[in-house]
Amino acid sequence: MGRPTRTALVAGALSLLVPGAGQLYRGDPRRAALLFGAWAGLCLVVGAVLYAAVFDVGPALLAALLAANAALLGVRVFAIVDAWRGAVSRLAAVALAALLALAAAPHVAAGYVAVRGYGVLDRVFAEDEPVDVLGAGGLFLPDLLKHGAPPRDVDPPALRPVRALPGPAPKPFRGEARPLADSSRVVAGAETELDPPWVTILLLGSDEGPRQAGDRTDTMIAAAIQRETGRAVLLGVPRNLVGVPVRARWRYHEPLNWLYQYANRRPRLFPGARDPGATALKQAISRLLGIRIDYYALVDLNGFVKMVDALGGVRVLVRERIVDEVTRPAWRETKPRIDVHPGRTYRFTGRTALAYVRSRKASSDYRRMARQRCFVSALAQQLDVRSVLGNFGSLAEAIESSVRTDVPLDRAPDLARLAASVDTRATITETFGPDYFAGRRYDRWPFPNVAKIQAAVRDAVLHPERARARGLPSVAQSC
Repeated sequence: MGRPTRTALVAGALSLLVPGAGQLYRGDPRRAALLFGAWAGLCLVVGAVLYAAVFDVGPALLAALLAANAALLGVRVFAIVDAWRGAVSRLAAVALAALLALAAAPHVAAGYVAVRGYGVLDRVFAEDEPVDVLGAGGLFLPDLLKHGAPPRDVDPPALRPVRALPGPAPKPFRGEARPLADSSRVVAGAETELDPPWVTILLLGSDEGPRQAGDRTDTMIAAAIQRETGRAVLLGVPRNLVGVPVRARWRYHEPLNWLYQYANRRPRLFPGARDPGATALKQAISRLLGIRIDYYALVDLNGFVKMVDALGGVRVLVRERIVDEVTRPAWRETKPRIDVHPGRTYRFTGRTALAYVRSRKASSDYRRMARQRCFVSALAQQLDVRSVLGNFGSLAEAIESSVRTDVPLDRAPDLARLAASVDTRATITETFGPDYFAGRRYDRWPFPNVAKIQAAVRDAVLHPERARARGLPSVAQSC
């Protein structure tokens, strides 16, 4: 390798790492400063676009990100080629091509993730806010207000975020006073509503799979998350409840986990609904718990397995001895098995996690519901960027094929931030098991004690100290 080629290789490699470094190595500080400035400026632009993506997602933002990514690649390619000048051998050409390929690889990967990711989000998430939400604004349903439910501001004073103390007294006003009516900018955008203090989402697990054509929602967890405090409430709803109110004069007299399938086969019951089954369940569980249900998200067996595997598994502290096998998630697969001991922490793959959250032969429906809530909490706590990006292709495929939701695309970043901010020590969990039954039907299916359930929900939301005194543990304690 001749001297020009060695010099070009060093200069090109330096500009691959930091555009302009190769020019500085060659003794051209002015060109180095210009290239480094252009590269740093574009990095700031990319950072600003990514920061904006935390608050909103849309085609304009995607286009801006792709354009900034392409410009960043252009600066790096120019810096490498410019630093390479003077080497013209065949070996030099091969080395230059290798450096350019190295420079292009992360930008091509970033473009693929952006385009593919946006495509998945656009297909899975909804376009607009759902119109099937009961209640308006407040967490508790309006018809509960006359029974002593609280007003819209439902965050207890003891749990409100600490606000800054007032600063020094303002200086006396000097200038010309203007009436409010003359200051149009004061009220511009006044129609924009503040985000509600609580956000609720109904998490559904469907048993759709081999030999099960429809969707029975064997997992139903209502999650309420309070903004700014990191507090949440996870409410497990039994699948076997009967007589749950769906509308003012309609109670569903079959087990609640059949309602999703029942309503989807009778879309006329919910005209205009994007997913009649989800609308029916949202409104039924909303009336059962006495709170507004904003959104839902549903995943089937196979999708659950794929997503857990794509995220690299989930670590779970096991609380009970479980030996069981459960329904296979897909044809030509064996039944997932589990054999775990209490007090040990396991990293569950998708199939073992499915057996863990669905097992009830060696346990009970109500302990199974508690395991499901713990698993959801563990999954949310362990999500990280590396696992998502490292298995991006399989995760995108699993979400696209197996997840249904009515969360609007522009709300997805907000929900992700809220989920990441949840503090398990301040999160109360409750399963509405036999203590909340009003009796049983002739075939042993339980009727819910709606008043007792709603009182427990109000306690969990408004008076967590009272709920803990009744023995309701936090997620950190129970899981």
